[in-house]
Amino acid sequence: MLKLIIADDERVIRESISTLIDWEHLGIELVGLCSDGIEAYNMILDECPDIVLTDIRMPGMSGLELIERVAQTDLNIQFVLLSGYGEFEYAKQAMRFRVHHYLLKPCNEEQIIESMGDVIQEHYHHKAFKDMQNRQRLLMSNLHRSLLSNIIHERTFLSDEWEPLLDAYSGFMDFYNTSYELCFLHYLEEGNLTRTLETVYAYMKKEAPGIMVYSIYVTNNLLLFFESYQVSYDMTDSFFRTTAIKLGEGGQVAPEYRRMSFPNLSALLETVISKIKRFGMIYFMNGLRAVPICNYKTVIARMEQLSAMLLSSEGGKQEACLKDVKGILDGIGSPDFLRQVGSAMIIRLTAEGNFQSPVDATEFLLKLNQQTDPELLRSMLLDKICSMVSQQGEGVRSYSVLIENVMQYVEENLDNPNLTLKWIAENHLFMNVDYVSKRFIKETDQKFSNYLSNLRIQKARQLLAEGYGEIQWVAQQVGCGNNPQYFSQIFKKSTGLTPSAYIKKINGGQ
Repeated sequence: MLKLIIADDERVIRESISTLIDWEHLGIELVGLCSDGIEAYNMILDECPDIVLTDIRMPGMSGLELIERVAQTDLNIQFVLLSGYGEFEYAKQAMRFRVHHYLLKPCNEEQIIESMGDVIQEHYHHKAFKDMQNRQRLLMSNLHRSLLSNIIHERTFLSDEWEPLLDAYSGFMDFYNTSYELCFLHYLEEGNLTRTLETVYAYMKKEAPGIMVYSIYVTNNLLLFFESYQVSYDMTDSFFRTTAIKLGEGGQVAPEYRRMSFPNLSALLETVISKIKRFGMIYFMNGLRAVPICNYKTVIARMEQLSAMLLSSEGGKQEACLKDVKGILDGIGSPDFLRQVGSAMIIRLTAEGNFQSPVDATEFLLKLNQQTDPELLRSMLLDKICSMVSQQGEGVRSYSVLIENVMQYVEENLDNPNLTLKWIAENHLFMNVDYVSKRFIKETDQKFSNYLSNLRIQKARQLLAEGYGEIQWVAQQVGCGNNPQYFSQIFKKSTGLTPSAYIKKINGGQ
């Protein structure tokens, strides 16, 4: 239920409103009544309500002052203003804080209920939008971290040219048009790493919400980089210097801090890699978890060669490459290194070849990062790479004009819940459905119903992973809007997860 606070200096008004409405029936819990703005502000800090119904003119702190003060916090509260006819000019001032719900005194039950209905609807629309943004941000965060980790280890241990390497991933991340800041903390002992990262992440979340911070740690040196978000970084520099001083308390050596600005991510990565490539072990930080990049140069170089061969070879040559891949994976005992070389190959095959979608790659990498058993990791990687190569061969498979017409019509009308091969055959192709069905099975090795169901699930996975809309909306886009339960059933049968569980998983369990 949504939580509500009512603030009005007239006792009769606030208590009348509290008892006049059946708040529970509206899905609202009335958590408090306040006689002035100061009392309301303190209760807001304690209760974190979703809605505040407040008078404009109150002693101590007015309704406008209350709104302005709450606007400076990170609280997401919908305000409804109570005002008299002569106070409407005051109410207009609240518009700069995006308050546009007003009740003119005196107001009746119907007016209050109508206003609250609008507020509730706006609250849930805003929440749905924020949820979608968070899902997109988490998905892109996971993908970008994997890409950067892969780029760093490729460039650190291989001699490939820089521009072609970045071009291979430029469809997923901007390397050339966005400026970046790079912060160094030298002489940072490993025992202080987690505490320092927690402090930095908390600061950036407060001062630069939505800006991703990437971290690399090598032998007593922490490197942090992020997109440029302001003109002056005096406050940021002051924060890092203060943090370094605190770390030096108690007799420890205080880390040294410095910052560099770069016109783009490409220039930053070149500088970073030139500084870290001499270290034997590099840790790319995934939040507070260290993901090691091991300097097993020969193995990495060979896996890169095999990736290139798989991208350019066909048939028997690919089989030979896969045997070599299996031999290399069988010879690696470290789970971290298995994940590293395997993820690198998966990402490259996805980025440069027609092997699978980025959503499929992200799903697999999330599963891979959860495993610690080397035997299971080897099996997962080999099965996935073989499957990708096999699917790539199927991806270029050609069909007759007849079957291509069927497939094109299905893709263009996937949101039609009543789509059948019979309707397509008789009304679009003007042909006998039995003949079209036999041709479809012969050319695709599957029944039309299986093809339609698989296409719907594939499209649904893409939409859910990219954060486009709520589950009901996604169900409508894939032709299951009239039966959400059926959509959930076929989605779980195909993926092993309900749509809501799939969203949580693809966003890293959050």
